[in-house]
Amino acid sequence: MSITRNCVELLEAGSRYHVHYGDRLANHLPMVLIALDKLSAGPTELKHTFDRSTPHLQPRPGSPVQEITDITECRNRDDLFPSALHYYEQQLKHLGIAKCLQQELPKLLPAIATAAFHGLIRTAYGVDARHLEEIAMGLAYWNLDYHELTSRTETTPAIATAKEVIQRVTDKYPEIPLAPGNIADHMHSVTGQAGWMEATIQPRLLGLEDIAGVAIDAYLGTRDFTLLHGVTGCHALRLILPYCTDQEAALRYFWQGLVIAYLSTGPKTIQPVKSEVIKDIPQRQAEITEKALHSDDDHVIKLAYSALEEFHFYGNREYLQVFC
Repeated sequence: MSITRNCVELLEAGSRYHVHYGDRLANHLPMVLIALDKLSAGPTELKHTFDRSTPHLQPRPGSPVQEITDITECRNRDDLFPSALHYYEQQLKHLGIAKCLQQELPKLLPAIATAAFHGLIRTAYGVDARHLEEIAMGLAYWNLDYHELTSRTETTPAIATAKEVIQRVTDKYPEIPLAPGNIADHMHSVTGQAGWMEATIQPRLLGLEDIAGVAIDAYLGTRDFTLLHGVTGCHALRLILPYCTDQEAALRYFWQGLVIAYLSTGPKTIQPVKSEVIKDIPQRQAEITEKALHSDDDHVIKLAYSALEEFHFYGNREYLQVFC
């Protein structure tokens, strides 16, 4: 098991709460517990997080469980959430993590950016923790809030980097009015812009590291809350990618979501990331960890965890600048 017994017990206690609350706000509690546990938080910090988070959460729907043969019938049906959760629990029980994800992810990938990537992120945290119930909850959340984004699928006619595509689409849409609602609403409003389906947003060549580089540069260059989810979402994508039978499709769908998320910010100008000489990398890592362990901000905790994990994987020191 890759998480502590204390974390497991709190995840089990928190499983009574729904995946979202209020006006479609994500329940971050299980993701934050896993992130803190991975950052070596002790029982006191984990319990504090649980106690401060639960008062605003809502119980999961308690409607009778139906046997589901077509999981797509549960999309956008809160009344069928218990049935969808049961479906995924059974798939995981009978198939195991790898085979279940290989079977179920293709149905969900077209909506990888749904709920500001939170279905993806919760699923990936469950995978990271090797916690079957959290994986089931993440998949059920992803399926519940299933909404596809639309865009042109053709790639750029000339070789263009992912970063260059961002600049081109910014030139085409230099100003997009902010739509009312939450991040998901803002993103869907982008796809209603004039000529959107004629805009080419897919580079001919696209790799995971290309996406990760754009995500961290866009966040550091804007410090925008929406684009923070690009960093945590890209970390989540890396965690589930080995289980995707069509990794190219997963990359393309995520890239589509990231481009649209960026445009939904206005789009804000991405300022060049100032190069910083980090003389003591272990010290900087420790500072990021300490900031997370002493924070009551769910997004600060998740960003710290993702930044450290992505730094370990890519070696890109820009991840060590997330709080500078």
